[in-house]
Formats: sequence, structure tokens, C-alpha cells
Amino acid sequence: MGEHRSTIIIAASLVLVVGLIAAWVFVVPARDPVAAAPVVEVSDSAAVHSSTQLTHLSIATSENFARQKIYVISAHLKNASDKPMRMAEVKMTFNDYDGKPIHEYTQKVLDRNQKPLLPGTEFRFEIRQENLPRTWNYHVPDTEITKVGY
Repeated sequence: MGEHRSTIIIAASLVLVVGLIAAWVFVVPARDPVAAAPVVEVSDSAAVHSSTQLTHLSIATSENFARQKIYVISAHLKNASDKPMRMAEVKMTFNDYDGKPIHEYTQKVLDRNQKPLLPGTEFRFEIRQENLPRTWNYHVPDTEITKVGY
């Protein structure tokens, strides 16, 4: 009787685990209608500038395992519009000692698969750079928001 009892418990546990996995795989989760909607991108500089604020720009230096310099540029992005922001792209321009641009870099700091930035809220982002030109003046690069999406 004891042998059958343990076999029944193991079989029931196995059926329960398989059932939970099947339910997790096949049940379609309810999707957020805002996240499923297409992102409307705005790249007009006046509209982007009026709907965003970029503050607390700073730069820090670190090293990777190969002892190469890594520069970490950080800032706070604030949504000054009345709609949730779902995407933001930043352009950084690194200058030489004469103030002339020598390197440009563009990166998304807020992506559509992240939680939207609600109106009036802000978040901190970091961008890491390696192997910058030797003629760079080692100042915080000129940084601007070039594109946003709602």
C-alpha cells in the first residue's frame, strides 16, 4: 500500500507541474493597450526641447577588466509634456580643446519596452563610452535629446 501511495503522489505532482507550465505557456497575458499602440516619434528640435528637460549632466571615469578607460556620462531626463514618453534618443558631441566636434554618438536612453516616463517625472540614465579620440578635451560632451516617442 505504501509503494502505491508514493507512486500516486509522484504522478499527481508531475501532472500538476506539467499543467502549471502548460497554463503559463498557453494563456495569453492581457496586454497593456498603451504598450501595444505604435510609438509616435517626434524629432522636431523645438518640439523635443519644449517637452523634455535634461539636467544633472556629469561624467565619471572607470576601468574595465583590460584596464581600458571607460567614461560614464549620466544625466536626468524629465518629461515636461502632458503625455507618457515611451522613447527618447540622446546625441552626444565630444569636442577637442579648440571646441570643434571630433566624435558624435547617438543612443536610445528610453526604449518602448521599458516603463513609460509619465508627465512630470524624471529618470536617471547612463551612457558608457570607450576608446574616445585622444584629442578629446575630457569635458562633458554637448548632450541633447534628438528624438522622443509617445
